[in-house]
Amino acid sequence: MTDLLDLLSFQSTFTWWLIGITLVAIIGMPRLFGLNYLNGLLSAQITLFFNAATIIAGLDSRAVTAGRGLNFYIIEFSFFALTLAAYRFMLRHRELVLTFLKRVCAGNRATYITVLAAGIAVFNFLVAPTDGTSRIAYMTQAWFSLIKPLIQLITPLSYLTVCIMLVEKSRRYLGYTLLGVLVLANIATGSKASFALSLFAAFLALRDLSGYRGLRIRLRDVVSLSLFIGAAVVFALTRLEVSGADLANRFFLYGEATILTYFSDTPTAACSNVSTFASMHRGWARLLGDRSAQDIDTLFGYALNIEHVGVNTFTGPNARLSAYFLCNFPGEKMVFGLFMLLVYLLLLMLLFRRLLIRPAYLALVYPFLVVSLSGAAQDFNLIMQDVTMFVLLLLLTTCVRIQPMRHQFG
Repeated sequence: MTDLLDLLSFQSTFTWWLIGITLVAIIGMPRLFGLNYLNGLLSAQITLFFNAATIIAGLDSRAVTAGRGLNFYIIEFSFFALTLAAYRFMLRHRELVLTFLKRVCAGNRATYITVLAAGIAVFNFLVAPTDGTSRIAYMTQAWFSLIKPLIQLITPLSYLTVCIMLVEKSRRYLGYTLLGVLVLANIATGSKASFALSLFAAFLALRDLSGYRGLRIRLRDVVSLSLFIGAAVVFALTRLEVSGADLANRFFLYGEATILTYFSDTPTAACSNVSTFASMHRGWARLLGDRSAQDIDTLFGYALNIEHVGVNTFTGPNARLSAYFLCNFPGEKMVFGLFMLLVYLLLLMLLFRRLLIRPAYLALVYPFLVVSLSGAAQDFNLIMQDVTMFVLLLLLTTCVRIQPMRHQFG
């Protein structure tokens, strides 16, 4: 799909000014909400910038109209502001969350997390194909939905646990062990060293939790960690035969879905065979027997790829929020997409507030909530999945009898 990059044009002076203004806005907006310029939502900032860059390139080449460009900026920056507001609310309780996260990393609990992360690594090695076929096709299978909730919780918790243990002198050995496990688990899925970005985002999330007290990190620890991550990145890229240019292209292809919709003469074509209900929540629609939700070819990324190359190769871009809206919710249908975004944010905030009285459990779920906020705009399908996850967690915290807080961590 790298041929899509040939559509990008950055030639006029206005284009470079707009890119600069957009970058400043993305980095500066968190300060309006009392957050650090770079924070735990780093992934959201990076993917928003590269998606905006594709739109700016389209405006430069006139492949994207001014109206569509405005549509992109309104949807993306409005939702970015909402995620920043939600993140700022959660950080009001930073001391409570950080206290119990540190307890998670104490004693045998961090070992249990390491074992679970190792299990995920082994699982990835066993199920991810190595014959050149799609490495994500199995994720669309029904059986994977039974395992995914555990992966959703353990993976972000593991990255934040690594950061906490690397700061604590007595836990560094286990911290590096867990980091090695996470690197292997990441490589097994065919990811191009995204673990480095995940670890940096986790570090920023930990810095956000630390507040004005800051983090005390020795220079030699920074050097050691940098060397470790550098070696892991080289190993990952070599194993996958990925060059530096390929890696750079990958960042611009964060905007793959944006290009395939906003540059298209018929941006709704790929979504014409899916019902509005399935567009709002594919899993619930499939459960209720919606045929369009049961047809794998209507999955957004696959559908875009079919529209582009004419066949389902079981690969395709993530369902970027603005691209998903343009394809699935044109015109007055936008209200259905906005409704799902409202449901997502309300459930996230409700779950967080519910867990405030159970901080031991909040500490386990908090990293997942941050990753969810950070990745929501990058993939509307994740919003659907996380809505289901929020509902399940709310039901568990409501129906399951919880022991008194003082006994939760011994």
